Order: sequence, then structure tokens, then C-alpha cells
Amino acid sequence: MGKINVLITGAGSTMGYSVLKALMSSKYKERINLILTNSDSDGPAFFLKPLAHKCYIVPIAKDPTYIPTMLEICKENEIHILFSGTEHEIFELSKNSDKFLSNSNTVVMLSDLNVINIGTDKLKTYEFFVENGLPFPETVLFDDYQKLIDEVGFPILMKPRIASASRNIFIVNSVDELIQKQFAPSDQIILQRYLDSDIEYTVETFMDKSGRICGTIPMKRELNFGLSVSGKIDRNIDVIKVSEDVTHALKPMGPVNVQLRVVNGEPIPFEINTRFSSTECVRAHYGFNSVEASISNFLFNEEITLEYREGMFMRYWDECYFESDEYEKLVANGYLIR
Repeated sequence: MGKINVLITGAGSTMGYSVLKALMSSKYKERINLILTNSDSDGPAFFLKPLAHKCYIVPIAKDPTYIPTMLEICKENEIHILFSGTEHEIFELSKNSDKFLSNSNTVVMLSDLNVINIGTDKLKTYEFFVENGLPFPETVLFDDYQKLIDEVGFPILMKPRIASASRNIFIVNSVDELIQKQFAPSDQIILQRYLDSDIEYTVETFMDKSGRICGTIPMKRELNFGLSVSGKIDRNIDVIKVSEDVTHALKPMGPVNVQLRVVNGEPIPFEINTRFSSTECVRAHYGFNSVEASISNFLFNEEITLEYREGMFMRYWDECYFESDEYEKLVANGYLIR
């Protein structure tokens, strides 16, 4: 294979751009023919270097024309591998991954739908951890609040049952406050034991196509608006073990990100993300490039081992500049070819 045709969705998202940056720091960077998609024209990655060969505005994932549109783009551009850059698209892309493979021989780098559902539905996450004897904070649906209060007391954590990019998450200290802050139907809200700790990690483990763990990288982080804004990569052995125990039980395709807190010395996971994350570029900088590993293993059947260096990072605001004529062409046509 000469050029590698890569499609990354979510050109307007932090996650999508992080995947792109990891890709362009990989050993394959000179061989990439890059195609980007986004649900509207305001995707900074459309205009940031390296410039994509083609950019497409596509329907939102829940639109019935989304999958046919994506299949057509993959076939037209002979896409070899597709990376999802938004949480919103992973259901449809995972559910239809066989269609992409048969339609255009495109590998969709997502786990199967059962794994996606476990990671996205926090009640199913809890049930998965219980079934596999893994540590996890006690979790109930909203209507069972008294059961949880009797078991763990206050404070407790209230959050959406389905992944929500860190919106509507509350620390609750009384029943009155709980009732007052109900933000959705009761079967769409979960309550959890509050993990009272300032030590929070996001940990990525990569599993190859044969089910072998190729590496794990822990990152102690500081959060803002649901994103890791700064952090330190270390070698916490206990944290690594818990993440690998989760990965062995879950059996994802490629990366899985485990969020946990260390409470009285014990790492306790509280969430899993069965996808690439917004810190892929940070990990890649320190040698742990899951995007590169995906191409090596899932496209070229290479056996891989992921190592990393320790270090620290912080994020800051930056600007995106572009010529108005390119933007106007994208808006008018729904695509841009360079």
C-alpha cells in the first residue's frame, strides 16, 4: 500500500483534532491522504495544517441519511481506515461497521456495539463491573435514591445515565437538593457514591485485534469543561493494573479509556470511554500513539508494543485563520477539494 486514505470525523471537535494531531505525529504522516468530515462548516480542523485533501459537511449522526452519506464518501475516496472524532457518531458507525468493510473495505476503528453500550450507558457500566468483580462506586437509578443513601450516605453524585460530555453532573447533599436538581426523567439519571478524592486519572489501554494488551498509559489530570486541561503521565502500578483488568473483561477493539479516582490508596474506576479521547495527541507526544498502533495492527497486521515516557502537559487557547473563499466554497457546496 502506498498512500493511506484516512477519514477522521468531527473536524469541529477537540477529540477529532486530537486524533488528527496524533496521526500526523505518527510514522505514517508522509503517507496519509487525509479526508475530514463535520456536521457543519465551523470545523477548525478543516482549515488547520496539515490541510485535508477533501472536507465534507455531513448530516448529524441520528439523521437517516448519515450512514448512506458516510458510506458514499468512504467508497468514493477508497478510505482504508475511519476514526470517529465525536461521541455522537460512535453508535451509528459501530452498528454499521460491517457495511463499511463490505462497501469500501474501510476499517472502522470502534469496538462492537455491545462494548460501546457498556461504556456509554453508566448503569450498564456499573452492572458490567459488578458482574466481573471489578471495583466501582455503588450506582442506582434516580428512583432508588433512598437505597443508595441508606448504604453510603451523603454526598452522592447525580449525573446523566448516557454520556453527556460532563453536563448535568452534581454533588448532592440532601434529599431536597436531589429532588430540586432532577434534570431528566428518572430512568435517565443515575446516582453514585461520591468518590471523595482529588487524585483523578484517565488511563488508556490498547488491545490489538487478537485480544492482546499492547500497553497502558496513566495520566493524572486536571479537568475543566469535561476536558483534561493539564496533567502528568506517571507509572502508577495499581492504576495500570485496574485499567488492564477492565480491558481484559471488556475486550475492546483498540483503545479504551478508564476514568478513576484514587481513594485512600485504592484506584476506583467510575467511567469508561470505549473510543479514542481528546488526549490522544498528548499520549502520542510521549510515545504512546494509539492512532499509529491502529494502522499498524488493524490495517497491516503488525504486532505492536506501546511504550511511553513520563512527562507533564497543559493546554491553552489558540486561533485558527483561513481565507474566506475556502469557507464560502465549503458552505455553498457542502464539500471542499484541495
